[in-house]
Amino acid sequence: MNIKYIISYLGLVPFFLLAIDGYFLEILDKSFIINLSIMMACIIFTFIGAYNWDFNKDNTFLEIYGFIPSLLSMIILLLSIFKFNQESLIALLIIFLVIQLIIDFYRTLKFNFPFEYFIKLRLPVTSGLCISLWIISTL
Repeated sequence: MNIKYIISYLGLVPFFLLAIDGYFLEILDKSFIINLSIMMACIIFTFIGAYNWDFNKDNTFLEIYGFIPSLLSMIILLLSIFKFNQESLIALLIIFLVIQLIIDFYRTLKFNFPFEYFIKLRLPVTSGLCISLWIISTL
């Protein structure tokens, strides 16, 4: 198995642990759990976008498409710092992740994106991330 798969799936572990703590253990403060989840999800969202960069090709669409998650993540992080409604920020992150997943699925169907990567990695990891974010947002 490729190391990318292992690292990607391991990236979900902190979200599951935060959800378990928020509902059952209650060791961490709920606002800390939500803020940390937003920050970690923004990092993952940025990495997903960066995966689309291909320095060997001059493709403006892919360059912009790869940059947009970084820009949106920065905006969400700034809104979080300014105490914008945390549940709304998580909802925005989930929406952005799903939109990106749909676009990547479309690109997969057009043979611009590896189908095996999409099915084995993108779909399950993004789904797991969105579900865990939704669970954490209901704390």
